[in-house]
Amino acid sequence: MDNKGKKVRELIFFLLYISGFVFLCSRLVIHQPAYIFWETMLCPPDEMDRYLIPRFIFEHGRLPFGWEQEVGISGYGGSYAYLPGLSYIFMAWAIKLASFFTDLESRYIFVARMVNLLMGVVSASFVWILAKRLFKDRPAAKLLPVMFMYLPQMLFIFSYVNLDACGIMSIVIMSYFLLAMGQDGVSFKNSFGFAVGAVCCILSYYNCYAFLPGSALYFIYLFIEKKDGKLTLKFKDMMKYGCFILLLCFIGAGWWFIRSAAVNNGDFLGLASLKAQQLKDRARVGLVIEPAPMEKGVGFFEFLRTPGLFFWLFISFVADYGATVLHVTKPYYMVYGLIFAAGLIAVLVMFISSKVKKEPAAEKEAAASADKRLKAYTLMLLCGVVLNFGLWLFYAYAMDFQRQGRYVLPSALALFTCVCSGYDRIKLPEKFKKFEKFRSPVMIAILALLIILCLYFIFMKAIPAYDDFTLLA
Repeated sequence: MDNKGKKVRELIFFLLYISGFVFLCSRLVIHQPAYIFWETMLCPPDEMDRYLIPRFIFEHGRLPFGWEQEVGISGYGGSYAYLPGLSYIFMAWAIKLASFFTDLESRYIFVARMVNLLMGVVSASFVWILAKRLFKDRPAAKLLPVMFMYLPQMLFIFSYVNLDACGIMSIVIMSYFLLAMGQDGVSFKNSFGFAVGAVCCILSYYNCYAFLPGSALYFIYLFIEKKDGKLTLKFKDMMKYGCFILLLCFIGAGWWFIRSAAVNNGDFLGLASLKAQQLKDRARVGLVIEPAPMEKGVGFFEFLRTPGLFFWLFISFVADYGATVLHVTKPYYMVYGLIFAAGLIAVLVMFISSKVKKEPAAEKEAAASADKRLKAYTLMLLCGVVLNFGLWLFYAYAMDFQRQGRYVLPSALALFTCVCSGYDRIKLPEKFKKFEKFRSPVMIAILALLIILCLYFIFMKAIPAYDDFTLLA
């Protein structure tokens, strides 16, 4: 009976968690303006330039090449059609379905946004089951999903037309199935799930690629075992499952790069073609873009000292809506900073002071093996964080100076997993053991605080600002 009641409570919390996300995200989907009002700049960044692509697919029944005027980025030049965009295909299908009932453009934008909201629901579901695998029935199993999905900027990402939503969803899916491989063993089921996530990643935002190298290394690590004091690689098993994943990735995503190479004279990534089109378009209208710091001759370390560089990156990582114009006061962000910092410091302390428990040999070996895999999994996540952050630094320094937190938002799952692990696993010194009983209440209090902060930003800051510009007005 008690076990049944526990399952019922878990189900109720899960349904509240999902329905709360859908409710909040749908408010943003409906209320955010879709068109640029220069006096407010409340529209999501680059949304209308991205929306042109699913609109083109809907009208013409094919993918654009990038040089068509219908999909050109206004003013800035070039087109997002040169880059992978799986989300745009799903959005075009949604627009096609909506066209049977309406021909209003605002409704088409609405259903295109709803595709990303659905990706948010998928992400929320996978984060939930991932947290259950990591933290079992402890409070951290609920803290992680809430910290991740109820971050105001995460809700924002899933509420308008972009590729970030697909990229973040892909990282969540890949992370879950890699964790399942480490806990349950590598199987065709887990390999298929990981491949689906990898396809979504490959056909989304390039900055999400940062999590692929670490994933590949962790996958190889799972086939390394110790026999007779020597490390051996189960090569045949690794190739069996590895080739299965690569085949699915080639079928699911390879077509895009073959097509891109064919239409762009071998430029399979589309980056060189995008750059050339941008230069052509800017020359035609006489637009001059401010050069990147590297092009100005600014040294890299001088660039790192740019006033407000990391401050605004953090602000727009937590909550900064519209074209990075809708934010609140510093104390709001300081609360988030303290919550994140406390968890990360706890992880660091735990790592430094960790000691192996004295257990029976068999249990000790099994526990050590599981712990090693968990550490390798964590290292894989952190490797993605380092690469993702490095890609943003390179982009901001050498290509286009941007301090937008959405460029590093793919690192949120890894960072928040570490934060929650710190709160969950930190061992208090002997003289503070009496405070152990407060661990769960503190984590529940943090969970509640995160929800309150999220509600405050959306209903006290965002929605009132959108009142005169709503999509469905």
